Amino acid sequence: MAEADRLREKILEDARQQAKVMLERAENEAAGILNAAKAEAEEKERVASEKASKEAEERKKRLLASADLEGRKRILQAKQDVVDEVFSRAIDKLSSLPADQYIDIIASMAVEAVSSGTEEIILSPKDRDVYGSKIINAVNGRLSAKGMNGTVKLSDTTRDIKGGFILRSGDVEINNSFDVLVKMRRDELEAEVVKVLFS
Repeated sequence: MAEADRLREKILEDARQQAKVMLERAENEAAGILNAAKAEAEEKERVASEKASKEAEERKKRLLASADLEGRKRILQAKQDVVDEVFSRAIDKLSSLPADQYIDIIASMAVEAVSSGTEEIILSPKDRDVYGSKIINAVNGRLSAKGMNGTVKLSDTTRDIKGGFILRSGDVEINNSFDVLVKMRRDELEAEVVKVLFS
């Protein structure tokens, strides 16, 4: 039994010695690898530093040019947003005119758009409820005064429009909503709006 214990102790002692040697070798190798890596990193840093000083100026120029371009794009977008807001507010303003002015504008537009005097006028749900009969009476009265057939009807259907109307004659519809009218005239008005806003 004592022999077995000594043998076991000998094996364990050999294992400890071997582990110690291997550990020291690994530590030495690791130190060598670390020193080599440090030397390589220092060399790369030196080369990169030389290269960086040359590239830094170019990068600075590119960044400044890019920032300048981005700044101009943002200014242009901000101006476009302001112009969009002007046209949007124009539609809102037209849609919220006092009742007598609103009825007068819609009636005038409808009289110009009517060809037979038997068309239907389609309004937004709000306008149909609030102004519908007054608009129809005004349109038919003006048509009759011009010697035209004044039997324009208020459509039972409505449309999701901010203001204005849609004129229907059979299957043909002419969109006279404020959105569409402003959009159609935007190209000719935009340059003037930009001039007023930003000059």
